[in-house]
Amino acid sequence: MFHIIDDEAVLRALIKALVGKTGHDALCFESGDQYLEHLESAGFEQPIAILTDVTMPGINGYDLTVEIRKVLPFQKIVLITGYADEKHNRFAASQLCYSVSKPFRADQIIALLTALTSCEAAHQEHGDSPGYFPQCKFGIDHDCPFHASNK
Repeated sequence: MFHIIDDEAVLRALIKALVGKTGHDALCFESGDQYLEHLESAGFEQPIAILTDVTMPGINGYDLTVEIRKVLPFQKIVLITGYADEKHNRFAASQLCYSVSKPFRADQIIALLTALTSCEAAHQEHGDSPGYFPQCKFGIDHDCPFHASNK
């Protein structure tokens, strides 16, 4: 299961369809505020990863990531943005599994979803300690807490 947070219905539907191509389900949310309500609900199930837009009404993707980290410190989170700048790059390096710039290609998202799924499987194999997927090409360029080169 993946969680997708984006205020644009077309992008939510596109990413959900790409998640489906990898054989997984996705829950979609139209705002970070809506997601935080879900995060605190009794029916919350932790996803493999959260993919969230940066620029949304209400809480933005950066602040949402910080709030999620308070509850789920090792949650895999991917920010999707059309406005990557130096501030974004510094934040991404410190808090995220990966950052995707718009426009993105479908094969890029599918490869990322596959890597995140493999990382989660490796993480589950290691029990309580953070696992990693050593062949992940996405964790090399930032401080991924799951990546082998950062151990």
